[in-house]
Amino acid sequence: MFLPTKFLLTLTLLLTSFSNPVLARKKPASSPYAPTYVKCPSNLTVRAATDGLSPEEQAWRTLRLSEVVKSLQSYLQTANISDLNVTSYLAKVNASNAPVAGLAISGGGSQSGMTGLGIWQAFDARYPPAVKAGTGGLTQCLSYLTGLSGGGFNMVLPVASNNFSSLADLRAAVDFTSSYLLGPSGNATSYFYKLFGLTATKLEKGFPVSVTDVFGQFFRQFLPASWAFKDVSDIATSEAFAKGLAPMPIVLLSEVVPGVSPQIGEIPYPDINSSTVYEETPFEFGSWLGGRVQAFIPTKYLGTSMSKGRPAKKRQCVNGFDKVTFAQGSTGNAFNFWFIDSFYNIPLFTKRDIPIPTKNENDTLVMLVEGVNSTFGQTFNASMWATYPNPFENYNKNMTNVTELLMVDGSESGETIPIRPLIIPERKVDFIIAYDSSTDEPGNSWVNGTTFRNSYLAAQRLGVPFPVVPDAATFINEDLNRFPTFFGCNASLATPLVLYLPNSPWSAYTNYSYTTSSFTNAQLDLVFENSFNIATYGNGTVANGTNAPPFPTCVACGLIYKSLLRTNQTVPTSCQNCFSTYCWDGKTDEKPAKPAYNPGLLLNPGLSFQKWNSTVWH
Repeated sequence: MFLPTKFLLTLTLLLTSFSNPVLARKKPASSPYAPTYVKCPSNLTVRAATDGLSPEEQAWRTLRLSEVVKSLQSYLQTANISDLNVTSYLAKVNASNAPVAGLAISGGGSQSGMTGLGIWQAFDARYPPAVKAGTGGLTQCLSYLTGLSGGGFNMVLPVASNNFSSLADLRAAVDFTSSYLLGPSGNATSYFYKLFGLTATKLEKGFPVSVTDVFGQFFRQFLPASWAFKDVSDIATSEAFAKGLAPMPIVLLSEVVPGVSPQIGEIPYPDINSSTVYEETPFEFGSWLGGRVQAFIPTKYLGTSMSKGRPAKKRQCVNGFDKVTFAQGSTGNAFNFWFIDSFYNIPLFTKRDIPIPTKNENDTLVMLVEGVNSTFGQTFNASMWATYPNPFENYNKNMTNVTELLMVDGSESGETIPIRPLIIPERKVDFIIAYDSSTDEPGNSWVNGTTFRNSYLAAQRLGVPFPVVPDAATFINEDLNRFPTFFGCNASLATPLVLYLPNSPWSAYTNYSYTTSSFTNAQLDLVFENSFNIATYGNGTVANGTNAPPFPTCVACGLIYKSLLRTNQTVPTSCQNCFSTYCWDGKTDEKPAKPAYNPGLLLNPGLSFQKWNSTVWH
């Protein structure tokens, strides 16, 4: 991550003056950021994942799918599947057999976050161009919205905290033109004093703190003012979600295990083949399949000291540990990857203390972590992670005497598209829209399908159904990373149909740096327009062969395909044509791509990146 000189100088002066632990303790002992202690409910316990969905999610899901059935009426009329009798189809659909769809927004910092917001809008019935294009209404039919890293802190949590409003309303409530590195006022000194001061109040209450507490508060300005200090569990009672009018937001986190996780230069990172993938929803925090625990605790009580599945102190539970900003910081906390890249030139994206090479001592990110550890009197290593009191302590052998969970960026599992929660058999998801802005391709930060294939490989390890996904070379050589493509069209009923949407240049080069901290309104317009073109296949101006069916119609076919099979209804011929046109045909081409992948604008082929970047973007 490269940060501006103004930020670096301000941080240097600030941490020099603020690095005294005594100074930190002079901050108020009470604040809206610090968790609070409450009496434990008599029924608080860790729930085994083998119990299936929680009662809260089951009840909410019934509400949501009832609303989905209502939304299908207008959406299917908009999508215009020519030979589908909408009335006849809906007569057989109810909350028990309605299509269950999820939208997954990948990691990729502000690149994935902002372009992901554009995908949300491109499917939204509240956006007139989407309705005109035939895609408007799919947002209203989603049951799940998942994100990690940039897709979590820039997209999913801001949308959820803004009552799942339209992008236009979100832009009215949030200032994306203000840099999160300097704060809304632009006064970085007062900004950092406030962030460190609020973090100090959490420590005073007896909770572990780390750079994540400061880092996560960077993204508070992406939330409406009324949500500045609210919790993820508060989403459960927000108007749209509580009434079943919006999808369930889910953010993902990975973990490192001291002494177990692989490491480079004493910096650990998750084992891609065995690390635990945690999810945080408005209802629960925990893990389903794989890893060292398959269990959940109510999100509202995160931070509570637990042992063997019960509160360690019956009169001392915790509320408010699950701050939205802390979840934002946790899902995006990749300090270990950044340091491995910086210290050892090993770009992993494409409790001994950690030694810092002399040449890196003045790196901005190093200084930020150093500032936390010196301010709060802990080691560099302890300051680096999102530290959670372990709710699963002594729950099983793997968690014996494990008092803390050390969380990192959700993408560090290798599954940068947050598909894992959507392939859990208990959720019975039919249709997954997998938006990929993972910055896989070296040199230009476009995608090449690597992380999507990792989701397929993870599903194989876990023994859950998922469509076959080819290697990165095939993605490039067959243009699978250039155009939207369906996967799993001929798979079993239990296998979800997946629509893979790659971030690619249609009307704008949206491969800007994932560390971009602010945008002009004109730049945001360009980003959102490109996402609209991705989701609509160029808004009908680009065809996949002669007589190709309209892509927006095919998206609707993808949504209802499994429910048609489940209710013993005939799949319309137009949908069959869609799948034969837009599905991956199983062809592989593993030879190295030549020339190097360097795409131009699909809708303006003559405008090079260099000219566009200097004239249109800037």
